[in-house]
Amino acid sequence: MFDQFVKEKSAYARVLHELLEDRKYSLGEPWQLTSESLSAVVPILQDAVGSRGYLVAQEVSPDKIRVTDSGQIGKLRVRIVDVEKPVFVRAGTIFKGQGTQSRASGTAMFLEPEEESLVNVFCVHASHGISVGSHFSIESDIAPRKVEDVLTSPMKNQSRVWAAAGLRNRRASAASCPECGSDRLMQSYDAELVCLHCGFVLPAVSTRNRFTGSVHPPSDAFADNLVANIREMKEFNSRVEDVLSKVPADLEKQVGMVMIDSKGVYGLEMFDHPDSWRAFSKSIVRNYTDVLARERARGGLFALKAERIPGTVEEFLQKAMHLSQNSAFKNRISETRILSGELIGEYSVLGHDLVHLILKRTAAADR
Repeated sequence: MFDQFVKEKSAYARVLHELLEDRKYSLGEPWQLTSESLSAVVPILQDAVGSRGYLVAQEVSPDKIRVTDSGQIGKLRVRIVDVEKPVFVRAGTIFKGQGTQSRASGTAMFLEPEEESLVNVFCVHASHGISVGSHFSIESDIAPRKVEDVLTSPMKNQSRVWAAAGLRNRRASAASCPECGSDRLMQSYDAELVCLHCGFVLPAVSTRNRFTGSVHPPSDAFADNLVANIREMKEFNSRVEDVLSKVPADLEKQVGMVMIDSKGVYGLEMFDHPDSWRAFSKSIVRNYTDVLARERARGGLFALKAERIPGTVEEFLQKAMHLSQNSAFKNRISETRILSGELIGEYSVLGHDLVHLILKRTAAADR
C-alpha cells in the first residue's frame, strides 16, 4: 500500500518514505534549552550530499534580483539577471519596499534566469502607499512564525496577513522575571515576555489599540510595518543570539529540523541540500525560540523522553501521507503545492526532485 502511495504521489511521497525508512535522511540528537524543557529541536541529516542545481534568493547578489512594484498590491515584477541557475524564493520571504509598501511571498517559487515573472505577494506594511516602478530589496530574515502560518495557510488573504504582520501595540513591561529574577527575557512577536531561564511567560501589556485585521489600514504607521517590527524584536532580544548559537542548526550534512513540543511534532522543515538549509537556518530556529523557552516541566511531573521522539516523528509523517494537495505556483521548471488536512504546509519540486518541504500542526490541533 505504501509503495502504491509512493508511486502515485511522486517526489513528495518519496521524501516521506525516505524519512520514515531512514533511507536517505536520519534524525540527529535532540537538543533542549534546559533539562526541564518539554520541547526540542531535532536535526534532519542527509546521508549523502550531492550538487545543487539552483540557488536561494538570499545567496544571490542584490543587483542580480531586480524587483519592481507592478502597481498591484498582490503582484511584483521579478527578473533574475546574470545568474545561470534557477533561484528559489521561500514562502515568507520579505521584499523591503524602497518608497513603496513592503511585501512578502505567500508561497515558495523557483524563478528562471533571465525571465521576468509576475509573482504573487501580500502587503506587510498596510499604511504605506504603492509607488509603481519602485524597487525592493530582499531581507535576510524570513517572516515571523505568526505571519508565516498565515502565508502558508490555505485560508490566507490580505486581511489575515495584515492582522498577523502588525504588532499588537504592546511593549515589554518588565526588566526581570518575577518567578526566578533572571533578566534573560525574550519578547515574542505577540509581545509576550518569555524567561529564557525558567520558561515563565509574562503577558504583554497593551499601550494603545491594536490593529484588528480590517481591510482598512491601521492608523499607526510603525505598528503595521513588518520590517520595522522584526528589527525591534531583534534589538530587544539580543540575548536570544546566545541561545541560537547553541541550537544544532548548522551541523555537517544538516538539511532541516523537526520542532517537538509537549503535544508532539510542532513542525518540520527541510531542504534537499545543506547549503540551502544554511541560508535560512538561524532565521527558522529564531522563529521557534519562544516555544523552546516556554515549554517547561513543572515540579518534575513530566519529561521529554528522547526515546519517544522517532515514534512521534513517524506518527507525524504518517499523517502527512493523507493530505490534500493543490498547485499554488507552476512554471516550466518547477511547481509548488499547498498541503492541507490534519497538517498544513507546502512543498516545491524542481524538475522531478523535491527541494523544500514545510509541514506544520494546524492551529486547531493546538486548542
